[in-house]
Amino acid sequence: MKRIFTILILVSTILFSCGPTYTYQKFYNTHKNDIGSTAFQMPRFMANVIGSLSPEANSFFSNMTDFSFITLNNVNASNHQILNTEINLIGNSSHYKDIFRKTEENKRIVVIGKEFDGIVKELVYFNYKDNTVFSFYLKGSFDSNKIKELSEKDEFENFTQKLLLQQPKLIPNSIQ
Repeated sequence: MKRIFTILILVSTILFSCGPTYTYQKFYNTHKNDIGSTAFQMPRFMANVIGSLSPEANSFFSNMTDFSFITLNNVNASNHQILNTEINLIGNSSHYKDIFRKTEENKRIVVIGKEFDGIVKELVYFNYKDNTVFSFYLKGSFDSNKIKELSEKDEFENFTQKLLLQQPKLIPNSIQ
């Protein structure tokens, strides 16, 4: 009887620990149709378009293989809390580690990454400022020190602003 009980506990522990994780793709899919959102995903063959925004972006994004971007406008306090919880769920799952976090009165920046052999392979950037969220996901090979440096200098925020200005140019003519 003890043996069966021990086996049941072991099996249930394994099942609960292997439960579904919250991913950036789930976050993106959940919010891409929200009122006031702007969202797009970019396949690898269009990575050069992002790199053309600036020389810094070109060097940083040259190893990118996947990119998702979402902006959420008019985020109220309760929605902000939900978004924070969702980003924290991503950060607490799948071996993500904090690279940079900064929380102020009406501003929050979170940069988390999944690292392998000292190289960040996946990066999630989340910026809440003045009731607007800018967030993106990158997959590729990135230097964690460069990510931290860009985060501290608000370069990712500058990048998102440039990206929003260039958005019509990012959509191929065949789709427009």
